[in-house]
Amino acid sequence: MLLVAMLAPLRHSALMAHIGERMPVGMMVILAVYTLRDTDPVGLASAGPAVLALALTIGLHLWRGSMTLSIFAGTAAYVLVTSVVAA
Repeated sequence: MLLVAMLAPLRHSALMAHIGERMPVGMMVILAVYTLRDTDPVGLASAGPAVLALALTIGLHLWRGSMTLSIFAGTAAYVLVTSVVAA
């Protein structure tokens, strides 16, 4: 009960509205950085799938505006291309 009373003022807070608007983009940036952290920018076998998946993710997000579709399609493309390159 005390927690509910403490959180009640935050429901209409400008800070919480700002965080709610910016968080999806922040999560996508974190996922992109996490994915690219071990990528060798010179090696095509390493950078190629990552760049393709990143371009697909950004393109789908700009076109459709769906974060879920963008992330799942980009992930699927990355896994598929990486599997084909590794085979």
